[in-house]
Amino acid sequence: MSSEFAVIDFETTGLNEGYCRVIEVAAVIVRDGEVADSFVQLMHPGYRIPYFITELTGISDSMLKGMPRPEAVMPKLRDFIGERPCIAHNANFDSRFYHAEMSRAGIAHERNFFCTVLLSRRLIQDSPNHQLGTLTHHLNLPRPAEGTYHRALYDVMLTVELWKHIEGIISKRLGDRTPDHEIYRTLMRTSKAAVWKYLDKLAVKGGE
Repeated sequence: MSSEFAVIDFETTGLNEGYCRVIEVAAVIVRDGEVADSFVQLMHPGYRIPYFITELTGISDSMLKGMPRPEAVMPKLRDFIGERPCIAHNANFDSRFYHAEMSRAGIAHERNFFCTVLLSRRLIQDSPNHQLGTLTHHLNLPRPAEGTYHRALYDVMLTVELWKHIEGIISKRLGDRTPDHEIYRTLMRTSKAAVWKYLDKLAVKGGE
């Protein structure tokens, strides 16, 4: 994997990117295992936030008063992450909103995401489930001193720690070799039963 990557998380007004909107984004640049820069922004979706979203995230209509619309924020986010690989927990969700909002901003483009949900399902099979909070407790990962679940920056920082843990599992299985992009892509498609055989085969090849 590149020594630099971006970890991203969106909070939204719902689950459907076709008509729901982004209300908060956080992204951090990780360089050589350390957070080097961050981007955090609340956004006004153009309508009132559903009550259940406020209950879940703590983000209220009053907090969004005067905040920019997503169309104004997405170009800045695009500039911030550049061409770095993107990582998200449940990347299917975040990537759908990323592409939808970029399209609304008139800067649609392709971007692949690496998913810590898919990877953790295969590499951390003893976890009760693979929600971010459950994995954090199960693995005893470091947590930010401030913030709470379902706020974008807090979840991003947890995802950084989870990614580093996942990278460590793979690297150890490969004889301390750093995994490249293709290994992550293959693991996300590989069945849980075949994961360790795949990594052990790579380890043998790497030692030849």
